[in-house]
Amino acid sequence: MVLVNENDEVIGEVWRSEANSNPKAIHREISILIHDNQEKLLLQQRSKTKKIKPGYWTNACAGHVLKDQSPEETAHKELTEELGFNTELKFIKKDFEQLKNETRFDYCYLGEYNDKKFILQEEEVERVKFFDRDEYLKLENTGKVDSTSMKWIRGYWEIK
Repeated sequence: MVLVNENDEVIGEVWRSEANSNPKAIHREISILIHDNQEKLLLQQRSKTKKIKPGYWTNACAGHVLKDQSPEETAHKELTEELGFNTELKFIKKDFEQLKNETRFDYCYLGEYNDKKFILQEEEVERVKFFDRDEYLKLENTGKVDSTSMKWIRGYWEIK
């Protein structure tokens, strides 16, 4: 994965295991929000075999940026790998996040679902579902939504 400094300038590479456990190893990640033509938001339930937050609901797709890829290239690659389709993506925002176990720049993209058949990457994704705002808020109240994804998901309805 790409290793960056506090100005988001590439300074090297880092193993995923270190990036996810060492707050000094600043890296890049992408988050993707996908909506349908009814303004419902697509969420994925993480595979129950994942090490981190198995079975939790999160944004449509996410991933780590590799050293030789741009965040946008990574976004398209992850979308194709995890959900089996691709679509035009619009860059929304980049956030700097300092979490307990990691530090990252998270690039968020927004795209519209284009009615392609989902082909889920089973080791990553348990299932996907479109939610309207009320359905999402009920899901959030169950405590099974990844907290680091909530700001992007909540933000979606704020920009609508």
